[in-house]
Amino acid sequence: MKIFRFGHAIRDSQQKEKRATTAQNEAADFDLAGTGGFLSVVKYAVYTVLGALNWRLFHITIPGAWGVAVACVAILSEAFAIYCWNKQTKSACAHRIALRFFAISFTTISFIHACASLYEISGAGKSIGRPLWVYSYFVAFPLIFSMMLAGVCVLYYTHWSTRISEDRAKAVVESERSRASLLTEKVELANQMEIERARLGFFQEQVLMEEEYVKTVEQLAQVKQRGEEAINSIADPEVKAQILAVLGRVKLESRSEFPDTASGKAWRH
Repeated sequence: MKIFRFGHAIRDSQQKEKRATTAQNEAADFDLAGTGGFLSVVKYAVYTVLGALNWRLFHITIPGAWGVAVACVAILSEAFAIYCWNKQTKSACAHRIALRFFAISFTTISFIHACASLYEISGAGKSIGRPLWVYSYFVAFPLIFSMMLAGVCVLYYTHWSTRISEDRAKAVVESERSRASLLTEKVELANQMEIERARLGFFQEQVLMEEEYVKTVEQLAQVKQRGEEAINSIADPEVKAQILAVLGRVKLESRSEFPDTASGKAWRH
């Protein structure tokens, strides 16, 4: 019975592997709609025509170098729109929204300029000659240039690397702040340690001074004791009285008198 069960398990495993391989092949053969191919051809063809019409509009309306400058900026706006359309599928969040916004904005402005150029070619431009001349001279270049500057700034600001750099900068700032705090705390602890060492040194000096006092007192006591022993060891009362008188420990009185050979006075013990 165990042999038959083992054979069934092997067969089931092989069938599962076949089903998994079949599913992978079907997924690999499944063709999703892409953004290349025909759409790319249409996109570049349309923007080429728009760019040519934009160039003609400003080059004809504004003669000289200024017209060439405005026409070049118009061509750059076409390239900016193509860049935004190509990159908006490879981004996310605010950066993707910004790419779509500027792609639509530059495409709309380019389409309006191309329509004005086409109207001028067909002869309808004479009826809008003055507004077209005013727009070409005073509005077109500041509008396109400011839009391109805004697009560059916004796309840089909303790019994912900017957020990562900001987070990294915050981490570095926090690290440096913690390091500075640690160094400050170390300095404070070192200062506190110096204060405690100075206080300890002061107490040690006090202990040494007290010890010197004790030693001096002990020496004084020993000297006093030796003096008492020396005085008590004197057998002659007259000599003992004279020594006590010299030490200032007795005074001369009428009771208990001892003769003084030198002065003829009596000393009391």
